[in-house]
Amino acid sequence: MIVTHLYHSGTLIELKKHLLLFDYYQGDLKFNHDKPLYVFVSHSHDDHYNRQIFHIEHPDIHYILSNDIHSHRQAMYVKPHQSYQVDDIRFNTLISTDQGVAYIVEVENQVIYFAGDLHWWHWEGEPDINNEWQRKIYQQEISRIHQNIDLACIVVDKRQGDDYLLGLQYFMQNINSRYILPIHYFGDYNISESLKKEHLDNPHHTKILDVTHQNQIFHI
Repeated sequence: MIVTHLYHSGTLIELKKHLLLFDYYQGDLKFNHDKPLYVFVSHSHDDHYNRQIFHIEHPDIHYILSNDIHSHRQAMYVKPHQSYQVDDIRFNTLISTDQGVAYIVEVENQVIYFAGDLHWWHWEGEPDINNEWQRKIYQQEISRIHQNIDLACIVVDKRQGDDYLLGLQYFMQNINSRYILPIHYFGDYNISESLKKEHLDNPHHTKILDVTHQNQIFHI
């Protein structure tokens, strides 16, 4: 599996027979045109949904969009808590704690989780009832993941201050995943340095990929 961190949450995954692009925002797109390309968008926020995806030049391209995106483009529009199949790719959706969906994708004997904006958003100064709702729904949705995960793309957002690890830590404690790719960086790669210093509870010995720059490639 070749994984490219494009920018922010944008992620490109190349497998033996498939290309998967998640939440493209900006960054260099370079494709093997011999493999079909599947473009997933988790929701309509501008930092996850760039309409330039409809101008990608590729001979075999398929769009999978959350149904909060209003577009006249031909695509598969998906909603939370459903199972879908496109060609030989199967995927389930979870509901986001913000907007849209998260994806659990099964293809080529690999399982990929892409959070979108599904996260334990805890904000200092927010009413307790709002923060408690975030905790409850996040934990509820993560409990719907019953597979071992090969690659999990998980929100890590330093705007939350001391609470930025809540979602990541809960996921690592409850889901067996081989690799985690932190997303939602807004280009702040100091987050990676912070993660190295954290004492995370890691019962499944998950490896966190060290994201340091735009268009970074990992071979996993």
